[in-house]
Amino acid sequence: MTAFPATTRIHDSLDSALARKRVVLWYDPPGEWSEAFDSYTGNGVEKRRVEGDEFASKVMIARSTGQQRFLLYIPSEKPEEKDNWLLDLLLAGHEFKADRASLDIQDAGLTLEFRDLAKQHSAFFRSMVRTQKLKEQLRSTDDASSIRLKMMAVLAGVPADIDKLLLHFLSQAEATELTLTDGVQESYGSHALEEAFWAAVATKFGYGADQPSLRDFAVSLFRSVNPLQANPSLKPHARVFLSFWKDSLSSRPAFEAWSALLADTLQIEAELADATDPQLGDDDTFEVFDRYTLHRLVQGFQADQPAATLLELIRSRRSSTWFEKHRRGYQAIEQAIELRSLLENTDLSVASLDHGLQLYVERWWRIDQAYRLCITNLRAYGQPGLMEGLKGWVENHYVNNFLLPLSDGWSDQVAKLTTWSAEALPRQQEFHARYVNPLLAKGQRMFVVISDALRYEAATELAQQLSQGKGWSTQVEALFGALPSYTQLGMACLLPGAQITINPADATVAIDGQSASGTDNRDKILKTNTNGRAKAIQAEEFLGLNSRTDGRALTKDHDLIVIFHNRIDRVGDKRDTEANTFEAVEQAFEELQAILRKIANLNGSNVVITADHGFLFQQTAVDEGDKAVFPKADALTYKNRRFAYGEEIDPAKGLKVFTAQALGYMGTWSAVFPLSLGRFPIKGSGSRFVHGGPSLQEVVVPVIKLKRERKDDSRLVEVEVLRVPAKVTTGKVPVSLFQREATSTKVLPISLRLALYAKADDTLLCEPKTLVFDSTAAEPREREQRLELLLSNAAEAYNNQTIELRFERWVAGVNDPVPDPSKTVELKLQRAFGSDFDDF
Repeated sequence: MTAFPATTRIHDSLDSALARKRVVLWYDPPGEWSEAFDSYTGNGVEKRRVEGDEFASKVMIARSTGQQRFLLYIPSEKPEEKDNWLLDLLLAGHEFKADRASLDIQDAGLTLEFRDLAKQHSAFFRSMVRTQKLKEQLRSTDDASSIRLKMMAVLAGVPADIDKLLLHFLSQAEATELTLTDGVQESYGSHALEEAFWAAVATKFGYGADQPSLRDFAVSLFRSVNPLQANPSLKPHARVFLSFWKDSLSSRPAFEAWSALLADTLQIEAELADATDPQLGDDDTFEVFDRYTLHRLVQGFQADQPAATLLELIRSRRSSTWFEKHRRGYQAIEQAIELRSLLENTDLSVASLDHGLQLYVERWWRIDQAYRLCITNLRAYGQPGLMEGLKGWVENHYVNNFLLPLSDGWSDQVAKLTTWSAEALPRQQEFHARYVNPLLAKGQRMFVVISDALRYEAATELAQQLSQGKGWSTQVEALFGALPSYTQLGMACLLPGAQITINPADATVAIDGQSASGTDNRDKILKTNTNGRAKAIQAEEFLGLNSRTDGRALTKDHDLIVIFHNRIDRVGDKRDTEANTFEAVEQAFEELQAILRKIANLNGSNVVITADHGFLFQQTAVDEGDKAVFPKADALTYKNRRFAYGEEIDPAKGLKVFTAQALGYMGTWSAVFPLSLGRFPIKGSGSRFVHGGPSLQEVVVPVIKLKRERKDDSRLVEVEVLRVPAKVTTGKVPVSLFQREATSTKVLPISLRLALYAKADDTLLCEPKTLVFDSTAAEPREREQRLELLLSNAAEAYNNQTIELRFERWVAGVNDPVPDPSKTVELKLQRAFGSDFDDF
């Protein structure tokens, strides 16, 4: 910090004083500043040393022009007023003092009444930089307390607000031990401001200690906001401050560190264990509250508690600071609840083949999806000790109460078939005729993305994601997959051509005599049927294209671009990686969305995403009873877990044999399939992820029709205030909010933060609350949410004034919520004196 010579500071202060007053009197009894007076050369200022000639000096000034300025240096004590010949000049002018404290307050633009303050905090004023920063913040209404607060703010480099100062020091401290050096003492001790700091904290928070410290305050703060604590030691403003701290993204890491330290110090986990049915609500002071809630949820699920009760408990934690960290755990439980509800309300009877296809496309796929999402989240969350019981329930009920009975009922219908055909769904071989040729005939460019093993339930989730603000309109349809349901055949069925032939020796497939194996061969087939205006390309190559050069050339030269994507099958179809099948589905979603972004960059607007086949999968090991035995045959030329090709295959129990003609192909060979969940024994291959067979999960093939929207017509769901009191007469303000419609692919969820503010100066008067409005309920009353806002002690200063209920919207990637002034509601704060008394 720069130091200035005393004489220079005096001259600058004299310039400042003479700029404000015409006459400046300088009493200097010791005469120590005589040289400073002599060397002063104020522009247009007449200097006069007054030594016994007070009257003459007074006459001289009286006879001067009104614009002339005077500096009277009097090297003696200022006389009593009754003996002071210059009293009238003194009262009308300015008395200049050259002691350090007086110089300090003049440099800061303060009046003489704050001279003692400058003396007390002289170290602060030794820096002209600090003094100037303080001067910029001072107001005429400032008292000693507010001046000290601004001095503290200058030293800390934050706004002059005790909350922000506390947040600054708490965020700087290493919350590892309670005995570390105190940042408040380090910053303010040498400036004699430490006592003033804790006095301001005491006023705002009610914190008092014989030896106040940052760590002692932190202990008091976390103890006071702990809902398990009966008698908080701090004022209600403590909760407001804690909310402010948690909501600040830059300060949240410090909050989390302090919370972890003090949860251990205060033994919160032991308190929870000893408490009888603790009601935590949405309190998120400690992470252990979310851990405890998850524990209760798992116990409640295993005790068969109602879904509404469990889901409401999850909802109460949605605004928790720790929710994102435990999001996977909460979502796993949500999906387990969904799976349980679906199983309880689903009839798995299969009256016919078409009946089974129709019901799977309409609703049964949701059970496969709930299982997948539950297992995916359980594996990502990684808390086997907590989730083992829930995971066991999910695995057991999915396999034994869904997969097995559905597969058995469906297999009964498959066993009756003489040909592989259905009326409920179009054949997979009709893909080009239905989805590609009509657009090409209109001269429109089209992209087809074939994602290996993207089964129907996963495709519906992908379509929903793409409909939510991604700029695509989506429609999901289904095809009746070819049999056997494996990649070579499924891919061939999605290509144009007249005749598909299968080599039963190696399961390879040809179209009109052209091999359909590999990208190059498929490219030849496409070009043959489109006069060369089609292109087959792998997803990795497509994503690597330069959009401005290679990408533009691709779309200029081709009307049909078919992109082959392989993530799910690549992972699932290997014994070493099949356990990661569901994670591969999530990765596939990300990659497919990247492909769509690339297509959009190339101005593509017509896209279809489909698959060659689906799959059966269970996370647990396959039961011994699901292992099938290969049938007797003259020759089994090709073997797979879910099918085999051969000659003269003998029918057997639990197996279904189709001739080539029954499947729609030429040849003397036949194909045999294990019914239900059966797997043939194939050495070295996995058994949890399989396809090739006739199960619904394998042969219901999705088709997602996408159209690029010129304008994104998705919008946030609207929320209105149902009830809020016009007058606030107690410390609790009840609020009722209503989500006007159910959320959907076009009506998106919204997160709102509510808080009460003083209209006069925007002071926060309660702990803000965040609510998530994402209900899909059709019943309006199920979309109402109620809460109570608790006034802090700061509200005492605003009684009989107008306060405001304000709404702010959380936006992804933005640190602070965005205000929504259209929803501001004015209330009158009118609390009677009786509300200040506790109940007797």
